[in-house]
Amino acid sequence: MEHLHYIDLTNTNENIKNALTLLETSDACLWYLNTNYELLAFNNVFTSHMMAYANISPQIGDKDIILDHFPKEFSDRVSKMYKIAFSGEVVKSIEKGFDTDGTDADIIMIFKPIFNELREVTGIVCLRRDISEYIYLKEQLDEKKEKMKHITWQQSHIVRGPLSTAMGIAKLLEDRPLLDPSAHDEYMDLIKGLNSKLEELDIVVRKMIVESAEHA
Repeated sequence: MEHLHYIDLTNTNENIKNALTLLETSDACLWYLNTNYELLAFNNVFTSHMMAYANISPQIGDKDIILDHFPKEFSDRVSKMYKIAFSGEVVKSIEKGFDTDGTDADIIMIFKPIFNELREVTGIVCLRRDISEYIYLKEQLDEKKEKMKHITWQQSHIVRGPLSTAMGIAKLLEDRPLLDPSAHDEYMDLIKGLNSKLEELDIVVRKMIVESAEHA
């Protein structure tokens, strides 16, 4: 568990206590601001981020570092999210960014208001997390779903065609007298047609088996 920087919140409401429990147990970058934009609590991940991006070691009571020391485009987005959260709404953003080591990353930010007993906003809890692995796994899953849809389409269309034809030919053979000499040529044509459709069906099924194995 990461060490949590905190102030005495003994007399605050249960919502804030629960929010600080989240700060203690999460490995995400988390920080808590009061309505004056002062840092009241943060975890070590937040400290690492502030050192990496702004070379500043945050202290309890500091004004929010992001608004004053980060690139304007980013700080403006965060400022808008702060205002929405301070108005009493949960706000979320998913965007491309970078991690503390400078590598590209998919980032989610969630800012959540904290209320007192009178439903007044007393502060906000802010979360920033690298979800690159989640995005990658989701993309892989979506790709597999598309492949499975294609296989399902093959089952319902490509396979059904020759199978229906083969079943029809088999029915004709069943209905014709087997020992009728005059039907010999017709029988041979039907049998050739049946074999052709069964071979076609065999090729499709073999291809489906290979595709299913590749995307299992």
